[in-house]
Amino acid sequence: MRTFCRLILALSIAAAGCVSSKKAQMEARQAYANGQQQALQAQQGAQQAQGPVVFLQGPVRNPVVPWREEMTLSEAIVDAVYTGFMNPRVVRVLRGGQVAGELRGIDLLHHQDMDLEPGDTVIIVP
Repeated sequence: MRTFCRLILALSIAAAGCVSSKKAQMEARQAYANGQQQALQAQQGAQQAQGPVVFLQGPVRNPVVPWREEMTLSEAIVDAVYTGFMNPRVVRVLRGGQVAGELRGIDLLHHQDMDLEPGDTVIIVP
């Protein structure tokens, strides 16, 4: 949250003409990079504190769910309590920073699924 406030402040200062737009852009990029680093550290801390977990991004109530043996993508979405109004358009699984799989929401309804590993990140695109 603190990084987001810095980003807004940097953009506000640039808009007011107090700082050059180039400097404001540089500060905004740095604030974004800091926010990404903080999010990664929070994910790693959650994984260490809770044991193996799966992370979910998108319209879910629980963005971190405990991983269990033979856990599937659809089980993780159910455990995370999907809150989207419609079926997701796309669901991506990131493993080690790379896309390990991608399914359409309709594919999950047609029983196409995939196994998850500890630390996977599931991105749900509504």
